[in-house]
Amino acid sequence: MKRVGFFYFEEKNNDCRRQRMMKVLIVIMMAGMWCMQPEKVSAADPVIRVLLTTTDFNSRYHQEITVSYDGKEITYTAEEVKKQGDKVRIPAQKDGIRILSIQRQSGTPVYDGSIEIIPKAEGLIIVNELFLEKYLTRVVPSEMPATYEKEALKAQAVCARTYAWKQIQEQRLHELEADVDDTVDFQVYGNMEPQKAATEAVRETEGQILCQNGEAVEAYYFSTSAGVTSTDEIWGSDEAAPYLRSVPCKFDEEEPWSSWIVELPWKMLEDRIREKGEGTVLRSVTVTRRSESGAATALEAVSDKGSCIIENEYEIRKFLAPVNCMITEKDGTETAGGSLLPSAYFELERTQNGNLQVRGKGYGHGVGMSQTGADKMAEQGYDYREILDYFFRNITVENLG
Repeated sequence: MKRVGFFYFEEKNNDCRRQRMMKVLIVIMMAGMWCMQPEKVSAADPVIRVLLTTTDFNSRYHQEITVSYDGKEITYTAEEVKKQGDKVRIPAQKDGIRILSIQRQSGTPVYDGSIEIIPKAEGLIIVNELFLEKYLTRVVPSEMPATYEKEALKAQAVCARTYAWKQIQEQRLHELEADVDDTVDFQVYGNMEPQKAATEAVRETEGQILCQNGEAVEAYYFSTSAGVTSTDEIWGSDEAAPYLRSVPCKFDEEEPWSSWIVELPWKMLEDRIREKGEGTVLRSVTVTRRSESGAATALEAVSDKGSCIIENEYEIRKFLAPVNCMITEKDGTETAGGSLLPSAYFELERTQNGNLQVRGKGYGHGVGMSQTGADKMAEQGYDYREILDYFFRNITVENLG
């Protein structure tokens, strides 16, 4: 509501006159209260607490932390922090707070908001507390290229805000005094410089989240579809969330990651079976169960010790991770593989040289919104609400606060 100003008048010492004036003033005030309309205000902007991991996002625990702000450079160890109390809190600085002991792709990171350094048994943790909207200006360009169409960026901003708000509510990292961390386990907060297009997308959707029946949903998103999207059943849910649906997605069918092929050395897979304690000689690897949309949800690895069943989309992609293998994308581009198979949409075939050939489609878990699909939809004239409505079922876009 708008603040109401009050005028004060000097009165002669006349009780009757004062009483009459007070009555008039009360009537005016009451009329004003009835006539005042709520001012259109911006959406509430809660704070979010982000756990900052070490260089290369390897660990949540730091053995030593060096920060720079306001012309000072300070190094903290666990013992030094404990001497100062339960934690060290550095308030927000005009030019941000640099953490010299961390390196990111963009170099030494500089953080908006405050920084807390907290000692734990395993080492020190760093928590960056800042306003949610400010956080999103860094997350959106980290998760989606700022060169994408504006309506796609706006859809991404709504998804990212919804996901973050859901994590704030669920408090999964409560014991670490945070809401999320800065890795792909939550949303990438890589300290990338805000990009104009992404920042505008955040601003133009300020406070907007995806809801079903008034409750925030899990607004999942991923890179590129396999021609269809998945539900959360690929992670072992007994029943798909009512707002998640498997939909055909032909919008990104010409994208490089829409199909790919990679060859995995058989010995590498044998080593992984051995690490699991499931034998030493691998005889076969087959998909034994798929989701309704075709994603592998169970894999059987048969060894000299017997059968080992690997379940859950993530665990399957991890077991078949193409580490140090070259993946050939649809357009012929070759990319070095990492710690996860690009997606769980694939077919397996043993090659003549005894290795395992994987022919797959899509990039990412496949649940929720395809980011490249959203970009192509925006190119065709869809606005961000239409994009979100396509990938999610029976949802509404509502404002926080």
